[in-house]
Formats: sequence, structure tokens, C-alpha cells
Amino acid sequence: MNKKTHIDRDYDLFFKNLGTEKLAWLAGLFQSEAYFHSDKRVRAKSSPEEYTPPPPVPRIKLEMVEEDLMRHIGEILDENVIITNRRTTANNIVYKITINARNKSEAFLRAIEPFIIGRKTHREIQDLLELCEQYKDWVAQGGKQNAAKLANKARQALRKKN
Repeated sequence: MNKKTHIDRDYDLFFKNLGTEKLAWLAGLFQSEAYFHSDKRVRAKSSPEEYTPPPPVPRIKLEMVEEDLMRHIGEILDENVIITNRRTTANNIVYKITINARNKSEAFLRAIEPFIIGRKTHREIQDLLELCEQYKDWVAQGGKQNAAKLANKARQALRKKN
């Protein structure tokens, strides 16, 4: 069976098919245990006049010591469970799941948002969803095409040097 990549998968449908009960369970778990943040690294070396980088990527990270629970969550979310290099003070292994793909993060946040009760987490999710909207605007304004053009120019300049 060919696994779809994060780019061509319909994550809205993927999460909708999980069902209300599973989404509510995931929302509660992630609200209490996960870290909602954005990857703010700027990867472009071009000047701001030439290129406007995309908005930061929303990321969701869950770390726990219960391997069986993390493997179950990993299966549900179709994400890898990573064994981290650090251990707890009780010397337990820490397992991590991170949702890095922009489209998957957005779909997951939209799916669990109705079940989030806490104001702080709700605000964090709203901020990340705003980044998703900014990204859509960036793409619509030609940001992705401009990035591809600059990358092509840089590649050609590098080839000329060599």
C-alpha cells in the first residue's frame, strides 16, 4: 500500500474520520500535555527587498513517558514516535510525537479546537491558525513562486561558480 505524503493528503477528511469521541479524547490529552508553538526559523539568506519568507510553521509537540500510549497516539495521528535522548529525573525514557507539516497541523488544530476548554490553549490554537491563514495569503500573493525563482537563481549562480 502506498502511503500518501503529507502534501497530497486530505487531512480535514483524515481527522473528520476519526470521529467525535477520539477527537475529544485527543483534544483533552493535547490540551493538558502538548506544546503548541511555531517554528520561527528564517531559512532564507536573501534580503527582505528580494524575498518575503513565509509565516512560521505551526507545530504541535507531545512528550510523555508512557510508550504504549504514545504508540497508540502515533498510530491514530499517523506520526512517528521518537525516543528522545533525555530521561526524566526518575530515569524514564521520554517519547515524542511532533506534527510538523503545515497542512496537517492546521487540520488537526481545526479538528480539536471545538473540544478545547482552556482559554490559554484556545488562544495558542487561534494564534497558530492565524499563521495558517497568513501562509495562504503569502501563497496567494506569489510568495511560493518568488521563493522558487530565487532558489533557481541561487542554484544557477552556484553552478556557474563550479
